[in-house]
Amino acid sequence: MPTPIPQQTLTVPAETAAATLHRTHGISATAFTPLGSELASTFRAETGSGRIAVKMQRTDRGVAPIQDWRAGVAERLSELGHPVPETVRARDGGLIGRDHPGDADHGVAVLVTRWIDASPCSRTTPDAALGAEIGRAAARLQRDLGAMDAPPEPIEHDWAAHSAAAALERHLALVDDPRVRDTGAAALALHSERIAPVAAGLPRTLVHQDLHDDNLLVARAADGTLRVAAIIDFDDMLVGWRVAEPAIAAAYLARRLADPLAGLSSVAEAWEAEIPFTDAERTAYAAIAAVRLALNAVVWGSRSSGERGSYAIARSGGSLDAFDRVAASI
Repeated sequence: MPTPIPQQTLTVPAETAAATLHRTHGISATAFTPLGSELASTFRAETGSGRIAVKMQRTDRGVAPIQDWRAGVAERLSELGHPVPETVRARDGGLIGRDHPGDADHGVAVLVTRWIDASPCSRTTPDAALGAEIGRAAARLQRDLGAMDAPPEPIEHDWAAHSAAAALERHLALVDDPRVRDTGAAALALHSERIAPVAAGLPRTLVHQDLHDDNLLVARAADGTLRVAAIIDFDDMLVGWRVAEPAIAAAYLARRLADPLAGLSSVAEAWEAEIPFTDAERTAYAAIAAVRLALNAVVWGSRSSGERGSYAIARSGGSLDAFDRVAASI
């Protein structure tokens, strides 16, 4: 079993971020606006040539190869025409700039991308038609993503669909809220009933693994419909279940729809027009979406009093109700 990558937060004040960005990229930026993140410090920044997105994370010799690999995969997908923001290269020509103030082994990794003028799906009013758009975009991304190089070493983390049951069990021990605990227990039972029996037959490949409603940016087309304008944040990318891509995207869409099942159906139908499900994937799809909703509620519930508690509360909104409705239909 791969060893999970250590999860360490990095909180960088705006004034420090400006100085770090100048050292790594030679960019003089102003008006740093924090954007919120699970572990990193992310900003929108203004420059003389337009807006950029800036992500700053902890780095060391152990995680640097994985960070470089992620950035390389994202840049290649951008080059292939997917809605993945273009990377702004660092002073040394690399995709990631690194700042090591006083410590050659530990420092800050800085990733800069072009700003996409669009809104997170979480801040829009979606409909089932957006589900079809998301399903198509995710499947087309998967076609190329699945052919990319594997990570330099095996990766595991709390959000991996194929290890969701173990993650639920770990985090449930840290949760006091009775409803969250009941939801976690129900998700474990659903996993045993619907996912575990077919798990061995689920195709595995390189997956983004985190197509949630803050990582999908949408904008209105000329006809007024919402379109996927950008897919961001490849930090959870790993080799895992292929069906997790549409299932995770559908789970977060379901939180925002009056009819969550219509969201699951629209994502699946559009995905299958590009990449047909296997029988095992079709059996597990809705259950994986439901378990992800429970995992969202349980993991963020375990972190709600931590350093980024307000972010945890915001990211888990709607997950409990959506789980109930999706799980009841399975």
